[in-house]
Amino acid sequence: MKWPKREKLKMLAVMLILTVGMNGCGHAGTSKQAAEKERKLTYIELTQVEDYYGDKSMYDVYAPKGNSNENGYIFYSDHGLNFGAYSMNYGSRESLMESLKVSIELKEEEWTEDNSEYTNVETGEILENGEDRYQVITAERADLYGIPYEVNLICYMDVQENGGGVLWDLELSEIGVDSETDFLIDELAQCYDLDLDFMKTSGKWAAANEARLAEEKKADSLPETILWFNATYAPLTYSNGCDWEEVGGMEPSEYNAEFNRKILERDWGIVDEASAMETVGRLREGGHREKCRECIEELEELGILEEKNQEDFLKALMDSGIEENLYRYVIAYGIHRSGLDADCIAAWDLCRVNQLYADFYICGYMTYEDAMDASLENSLVLQEMYSSWEDMVNSYLLGYQFWRSDPMLTDDSPTMKRYQCYLDLLEEEDGPYTLDWNTKLQKSW
Repeated sequence: MKWPKREKLKMLAVMLILTVGMNGCGHAGTSKQAAEKERKLTYIELTQVEDYYGDKSMYDVYAPKGNSNENGYIFYSDHGLNFGAYSMNYGSRESLMESLKVSIELKEEEWTEDNSEYTNVETGEILENGEDRYQVITAERADLYGIPYEVNLICYMDVQENGGGVLWDLELSEIGVDSETDFLIDELAQCYDLDLDFMKTSGKWAAANEARLAEEKKADSLPETILWFNATYAPLTYSNGCDWEEVGGMEPSEYNAEFNRKILERDWGIVDEASAMETVGRLREGGHREKCRECIEELEELGILEEKNQEDFLKALMDSGIEENLYRYVIAYGIHRSGLDADCIAAWDLCRVNQLYADFYICGYMTYEDAMDASLENSLVLQEMYSSWEDMVNSYLLGYQFWRSDPMLTDDSPTMKRYQCYLDLLEEEDGPYTLDWNTKLQKSW
């Protein structure tokens, strides 16, 4: 193993200063940790470190699990924490305390030297913990964006029962902390009967960095009007595993252009600009609203549209000879009996128009400006027709159910799956449905 240069130099410096005090004792004896009742630990373990430069005795020490333990040195780095430990057998308690003092002085010198990246360096007094002693040093550094973050260090001399000791330190850099950092600190504190709350961060850097990211995202995001367009077909985008904040759910590229062309040909029969424009024209003029009207008219011709008893209607429908897309007729009957007409599923047609305009841009059948201009015209119709995202989505889902001829009898039916996509998006903190439905839609491209 290659030790981190800084830690290796620190260890050697301490050893050179105090070599004259070594007594050459051949064994460490049982430490206070080993005598304790075994603890239930998740992040910390009781391990041993070798007196590598002395008589090879083994010393007990609590260290983070997953550490590297070689050549008399324990090292660990994760969760924004760096931990290092090594043993010493200098024959006197005074020598151990001197090594603790030297270790802190070296760290303080490093943090305060000219051109150091550390600021606001503060060193505490040597504190007692039974026979053990420790010292704390805190400072700040700045990340790449100039936001200051906390750096906290504890240097601890764990005095062993034979008079030797283990010098360990734990350094925290706020920039690297995660959800497990505090648990690790708490377990180490428990093992040494310490209060290590000072090691935990105030959260100022995290808040400032989150604000920076939010500003960057805002600066890089699409205009609000275009995000509104994207929101109209976001459930489909989400179901495809794509990003609703991208036009068409994806970045424009040769691969995505070719992919979209194949999907459009397979699912829509669209092969060029002419067939693309013809398709959206049909959707805007009638789409599945027209098919729903045809179902209502057919039921009327059969004389069963006005059946007031649903059971009588279903029996008459089964006897009618209609076989294809049978459940569409059930939905059409329900729409009519509710006093509505086929236009109540208009969102299903018009949301797909916005989706197709985005696809046409991706695959090159429309320019970006033309696609957005067309989306604006279509979206103004949607915004006028409905009062909220929920209102629009309900219409969209009813149209989807009609298209699929889906009885929606199970939680994993196609319509329920698409509805779940909407619910998932609804829960997103910055999701599409946090946009104001009444956003002023205007040209911004």
